[in-house]
Amino acid sequence: MSKSLLVIWREYSTRVGRRSFLLMSILGPLIMASGIIFVFWLSLEETEDQKILVVDELYPLFRQLEDSDKIDYEVQELTLDKALALLEVTDFTAVLYLPKNILSSKAGDLYFRKQPSMRIHRQIEQTVQQYIEVRKLPEFDISKTDYYRLKSPFNLSMLKVDEGGEATETTMLAAAVGLVFAILIYIFIFMYSIQVMRGVIEEKANRIIEVIISTVTPFQLMLGKIIGVGAVGLTQFLIWTVLTAGIVTIGQAVIIGDRYDAERVTEQMQMTNEVQEQLTDINRFDAVALNAQESPFSKILQINFPVMLSLFLFYFLGGYFLYSAMMAAVGSMVDSETDTQQFVLPVTFPLIFAYALSFTMFENPSSDLAVWLSIIPFTSPVIMMIRVPFGIDSADLWQVYLSMTLLVATFVLITWLAGRIYRTGILMYGKKASLKEIIKWIKHS
Repeated sequence: MSKSLLVIWREYSTRVGRRSFLLMSILGPLIMASGIIFVFWLSLEETEDQKILVVDELYPLFRQLEDSDKIDYEVQELTLDKALALLEVTDFTAVLYLPKNILSSKAGDLYFRKQPSMRIHRQIEQTVQQYIEVRKLPEFDISKTDYYRLKSPFNLSMLKVDEGGEATETTMLAAAVGLVFAILIYIFIFMYSIQVMRGVIEEKANRIIEVIISTVTPFQLMLGKIIGVGAVGLTQFLIWTVLTAGIVTIGQAVIIGDRYDAERVTEQMQMTNEVQEQLTDINRFDAVALNAQESPFSKILQINFPVMLSLFLFYFLGGYFLYSAMMAAVGSMVDSETDTQQFVLPVTFPLIFAYALSFTMFENPSSDLAVWLSIIPFTSPVIMMIRVPFGIDSADLWQVYLSMTLLVATFVLITWLAGRIYRTGILMYGKKASLKEIIKWIKHS
């Protein structure tokens, strides 16, 4: 046991002390946290005010288009060609063209010099659409109050009911966190199992292995290398988690701050002041505003992270040990990294397959394919992390238990087979291992 601990410590200390490890431990959280903060910042910020020249071919029908906090409309009676000419020499940022048949076609064009954001695009669409609808109200003998009641926002909450009749809200944000965890498992398993293989090849090529196995058994060496590299992966994951959470928290306070709530209310409602007054009169705007004030950060805190992190650690370790054992066997069968391609693809194909299907499973986590892939040990580390956030019925918990049991059992079996290949292949030089020879290595006692 003491010899195995020495191997584990050697693999761990040599990799943790490298500059590449320290660099990735710092850059990884910075990149991830910056991406998260940037996405939220984009949802809140519109960096440039829009001054839009409206070409109304039914002038003066749209002369009362109401401005918003970032958009100013100027409606004029002129041709599209003249408006586009003004776009080149004035401070107008875009030209909104509303043709004569807009009431029937419900379509227009937006000409611009600089691409506006999708938020601006949606806001213009909704402003024009609502303007048209309000102007058509007399045609159908509908009052504005009735119209605003009909147009009131509808929020659909997703609630999963268990066997006891208790309902638990599920959010796509939790599912997105599960998808991120699944992708991280894929990346870490692939990255660190490859490191195990490269370490074996390097020691074999330098003939260091002949000295090492004079003091430890090949199985102790292989297991120590797998555990040591796995500890490096866990260390880096913990560093990433702590630093990313810290940076995102600081970013929320410094960059987003108190502006989020007001912006979200404005964005979600996207209605004119007149509409808001009407909604206030019928006592509905306050309820919508309160619902809109819940930020993604508060929703993130509602996720059951202890369960998510526990499952992440289990499936990461199980998947890593499974694939790294196979990678160690692959490294022992070849003399250089260029010879590994014929073995690496078949070994890692299930993992790559699971990653390729992860986004499909995200859309339909309860499908039969998702259930079976979450049970099969070679794909379960990725797929199960996608299924869990959506909720698994107590009647289906056997699927989770079976998945975990099969993963552990398969790891033990693969490690035993890899150990038998490793003990012979590690001392073979100058000869490519055939399938027939590999079977002989496994059978050899």
